[in-house]
Amino acid sequence: MQRAFFLRILWLIGLVVAVAGCGSGGKLGGVSVAAVSIRSAVPAKLDTQAIVTLRFTNENVVPVGLSGGKYKLYLNGTYVGQAVGKEALGLPQLSSATQEATLTFASPSVAALLRDLSKAPQASYRIESVLFVIVGEEKLEIKSRNQGAVDLTGLRSN
Repeated sequence: MQRAFFLRILWLIGLVVAVAGCGSGGKLGGVSVAAVSIRSAVPAKLDTQAIVTLRFTNENVVPVGLSGGKYKLYLNGTYVGQAVGKEALGLPQLSSATQEATLTFASPSVAALLRDLSKAPQASYRIESVLFVIVGEEKLEIKSRNQGAVDLTGLRSN
């Protein structure tokens, strides 16, 4: 039932984007991604993956349906890895929502870096995102870049 509702919303969003996109050359923007927190994928063990909570903000006056995305994460200027989101997410107009994604580390040294960074409650981050929107048979991408501070308290071992 929830899937059918989402598909109807996605179809409506696709129709709105298609109509609005006729004058804009098929480009869509106004969606940003922020990293909220990072925690261990396996409690008390930080090996090759972590869970990152992402906040998506739709600044458009129309709803946007995302079919997934790719996210490159940098902490304190160091590339730590990439997450791939495969779950669909509907964003009503002028709203935000959160979703978790599994962050796969770029190298084994990232685990040691995260252990060191976890001594502080936060770290500065930069996230580069490519969001996927499917409108009918057309696939659109929204690219965004954001930075700020991310909560690292979920990385601390008990």
